[in-house]
Amino acid sequence: MKKISVIMICLMCIILNSCKKETLPDTPIVGLGGDYWVPGALDAYIKTNFTDPLNIEVKYKWDPWETKYNKNMAPVDEAVVIPVLEATQKIWIQPYQKLAGMEFMRQLAPKQLVLIGSAEYNSDGTITLGEAEGGKRISLLVANSYDRKNAPIVKQMLHTINHEFGHILHQNINYPRDFKKISEQYYTSSWFNTTNVQANAQGLVTAYAKVGADDDWVETIAYLLVEGQTAFDAMVAANPGYAATTLRTKEAMVVDYYRTAYKIDFRALQAEIKAAFIAISQ
Repeated sequence: MKKISVIMICLMCIILNSCKKETLPDTPIVGLGGDYWVPGALDAYIKTNFTDPLNIEVKYKWDPWETKYNKNMAPVDEAVVIPVLEATQKIWIQPYQKLAGMEFMRQLAPKQLVLIGSAEYNSDGTITLGEAEGGKRISLLVANSYDRKNAPIVKQMLHTINHEFGHILHQNINYPRDFKKISEQYYTSSWFNTTNVQANAQGLVTAYAKVGADDDWVETIAYLLVEGQTAFDAMVAANPGYAATTLRTKEAMVVDYYRTAYKIDFRALQAEIKAAFIAISQ
């Protein structure tokens, strides 16, 4: 009994000593009570370029409530925040602002832009690169991969932004009802089992356009704006017959929608975005 008591006393001493050595960090952890920080140059940039002129809040500090609780995602690296925002401003905001005016962007731009470092990986093997919620917020994922010299990366980000902004636009003024009928036979929740090439042959610009009419609509917009007219024309030429006719019909509806719904010259918007994309990659 004495030996057991001595052993127990020794164990208690070890435990107590170990506990005494554990101390909490002096700097609070953001998202766990450390949500306040002294604003710096990055915050000043956001205020000057996004918050004051456009009433857009940019969230770059990690906030678990802005992500899905059952997904593992990484915070954005603060070193890429300004480069990502500069690209967003030059390739997305400024072209729309030039053709539709500041008030257009103030009214329709999302009130919150959330930057997240990594993608959201889904159980079906797909990944989510961005989300728009009720026209109020755009979450831009995979921000840590941004590199202005890497054209595919920039195009991926720009495609995501235009896809999500396209949702905001049609949530305010809906696109023509007839568009919903064009490819309804190809819409499926298992869109990821189709390649882009197969989707093109069915008259859709990407496989993701097969999710439904809304995504078909905004994917068509994003493809025309980001990949550009030359790439779209090449897709049409490579898929003659039904697919070509379908793609041209969708293109015409998009161009007319921008003109009638928002008084925007879609061809001019394409040219502005193309020029901005070239400039930022220099």
